[in-house]
Amino acid sequence: MKKYNFSPGPAKLNDSILEIAKDNILEFENTGLSILEISHRSDSFQHILENTKENLKNLLNIPSNYHILFLQGGATFQNTFIASNINEKKPLTNLITGTWGKKTYDDFSKIRNVEKIILNNSQIEEFIEGQVIKSSKESSLMHITSNETIEGIQIRNFNQINSDLIIDSSSDIGSYNFDWTNVAYLYAGAQKNLGIPGVTISVIRDDFIEVNENPTYLNLKNLNDKDSLLNTPPTFSIYILKLVTDWMLNSGGVQYFEKQSVESSTAVYSLLEKYNQYVRIPASKYSRSKMNIVFNFINENHEELFIKKSLENNIIGIKGHRSVGGIRVSLYNSIDKSSLKYLLNFMDTFFKEL
Repeated sequence: MKKYNFSPGPAKLNDSILEIAKDNILEFENTGLSILEISHRSDSFQHILENTKENLKNLLNIPSNYHILFLQGGATFQNTFIASNINEKKPLTNLITGTWGKKTYDDFSKIRNVEKIILNNSQIEEFIEGQVIKSSKESSLMHITSNETIEGIQIRNFNQINSDLIIDSSSDIGSYNFDWTNVAYLYAGAQKNLGIPGVTISVIRDDFIEVNENPTYLNLKNLNDKDSLLNTPPTFSIYILKLVTDWMLNSGGVQYFEKQSVESSTAVYSLLEKYNQYVRIPASKYSRSKMNIVFNFINENHEELFIKKSLENNIIGIKGHRSVGGIRVSLYNSIDKSSLKYLLNFMDTFFKEL
């Protein structure tokens, strides 16, 4: 029975990727081994690693002065890893627009001195335009979470921020184009837009990598020198990342998925606004996420009924995060037109029957 997966992650994978992976789990490219068994030191895996990096460079237009690493521990590990690799003399600010940004600040502040700027969703537009809320001193580095999955808040035009940026792009990487000019370090867990759990993509500008005395796996220079092979990497997760980036490039690249995300999110938001006597969208129009659409029913009984009916119609993963409640519809790159149409028809019918 087909399920329509609109969960915040791990996300749906395109069927073609699952078919290729299924075949290679049994035997990878006539090696006599499963893809799950190949050595990370083998020529086969080295080929996968290099192709995956090349795919990411082409897909995200990564300049030549950046390095790509495939790490473990998810975005949460990056909170410790990044803070441990920034020179203490460099001023650092955390821009907090939601739950994940606050978690990053909490971890950063246990390791080093860090300022914070807290914005509610209605303040983001003014901040981006540079009109209000300045750091108390000029910041050489600023950490942002480009998409807050829990609150449904997104910052796409971060190139307007007058700082070098460290960006947690876990939930919107590969869904829009941007300029790398003010990006010092970008990282993303793969399991939303680029694959499955297990691998974290880190893209690091040359000048961010400095010599330090950190322990082995907390040492960015050490990991970069070893080209993601300091220890056994998550080989299968990297392989799926390769398949997903193959699929994205063949589908038309980021330009295609950016257009899709705009059209899909616009369709869902428009439907919600049509039935605004039943629901409220907490995020301002400027800051609304195109990846995770969060809304609340005015009548809590309607929310319970909506979740119940969605499950009956094989729609899964739309219950809001336990910390905020409500409904959350995630529109990652793998949500195709037919899945979106099915969701919209379900929602429209549900509202009409209230």
